[in-house]
Amino acid sequence: MRGVRAAVAATAIASAVTSAALAVIPQLHLASPWQAEHLALETAASVIALLACFLVFGRLRRRTRLNELMLACALAVLALSDLFLVTVPIVAGWAPDDLTVWAAPTARSLVALLFVLAAFVPNRRLRRSGLMLAAGASGVTIALLLTAVLVHTFARRLPPQVIASLTPASSARPDLHVHPVQLVLQLAVAVLYGLATVGFLRRSRRLGDEFFGWLAIAGVLAAASHVNYLLYPAINSQSLYAGDAFRFAFYAVLFVGSMREIWSYWRALSQAAVLEERQRIACALHDGLAQELTYMARHLDLLTGAVDEDNLVRLRRAVERAQVESRRAISTLAAPSGQPFEVALADAVTEVSERYHVELDLDLTSGIRLSAARREALVRIACEAVTNAARHSGASRVSLGLKRDGSGVRLRISDKGHGFDTAAPGGGFGLTSMRERARSVGGELLVSSVPGHGSQVEVAV
Repeated sequence: MRGVRAAVAATAIASAVTSAALAVIPQLHLASPWQAEHLALETAASVIALLACFLVFGRLRRRTRLNELMLACALAVLALSDLFLVTVPIVAGWAPDDLTVWAAPTARSLVALLFVLAAFVPNRRLRRSGLMLAAGASGVTIALLLTAVLVHTFARRLPPQVIASLTPASSARPDLHVHPVQLVLQLAVAVLYGLATVGFLRRSRRLGDEFFGWLAIAGVLAAASHVNYLLYPAINSQSLYAGDAFRFAFYAVLFVGSMREIWSYWRALSQAAVLEERQRIACALHDGLAQELTYMARHLDLLTGAVDEDNLVRLRRAVERAQVESRRAISTLAAPSGQPFEVALADAVTEVSERYHVELDLDLTSGIRLSAARREALVRIACEAVTNAARHSGASRVSLGLKRDGSGVRLRISDKGHGFDTAAPGGGFGLTSMRERARSVGGELLVSSVPGHGSQVEVAV
């Protein structure tokens, strides 16, 4: 998750530099009556907030946890407050007054508080999922209604000069001479989003959840937006301000994070389907082909009479090889999909060495990434080489090494057994199979052996 930490740091630095530039150069500050553009952006923000809310609701249905419930409530309040307290007044063309000025910031303070709770509450599973979802929906509705009532009551008690003091000229330069309530509110919301950023970043690193990383980046932009609202109060809901630019960047990051979450969900769903099919095929091989081969091997020993001993030996070897191949196929299909290559290779050759009672020395480089075809080919070649060493060389120990070779990979299997003459005709089906597998993935197989001095199989891809 180093990329997430770097992205959060870069976003924080860029936001700080931009805010400082706006303070030093007032001409850069936005305070333009772009009504149509503002309406389009606010509508997009409401749609994005609703999309993120439904996305988190889906996560909540899959895993009903306390932090996910808090996050769903936060996004629900955000979406509904943007829709009814910002977008609707712009569409209706309502003139700014105490109520419209105070309603949206108050609702956003509630959103910030819920974001902090979502970032820090325990990742604890909730037992009664249906009841918890109903409670969350009821809580969101009640919170919005109470916010509207309290803001309406509070706004009536504000001095009339609060709105009058926020003149258009004051938005061109930083001005902290605003009502103390507004000052404290914007500062508190900025601090809350900063805390939420820290919490989401820690949770992303601990759980490996990319979506929390996107929320951490969005939290930085939300904090920057409220700092700019503090310095440059947004007095007109039909104009664009510097705080609006940071807020819309917050929604853009939230949108990208939502799209990434949807994409990862569908990818995980397809991987789960593939894994289920692999498990089904593995079970079918184990219960069908492997059992029939075991039956044939057991009854070959009962054959007597005028049976050609040479044909019987060949048939027995063919059955044994089929059994080995079926076991390899079952192990490959049943292996976890995200297993590192060196782990899969070690598991496969260890199973072969234990079956033939030979010791195995492994020297495997970790972190090697290969395509599925090359992984399968190297595992099969390694298992075949260990099998040949155990059955034909008389060696009690086999060494296997996996190294990087420039941009490729080199696999070496060696033993100190009887060895054989590589120039002799034939060589058996095992060597032919290993060569064909190496060629099928663009590799090269080299076999070196001296009678009485062991053998070595080396493949480079």
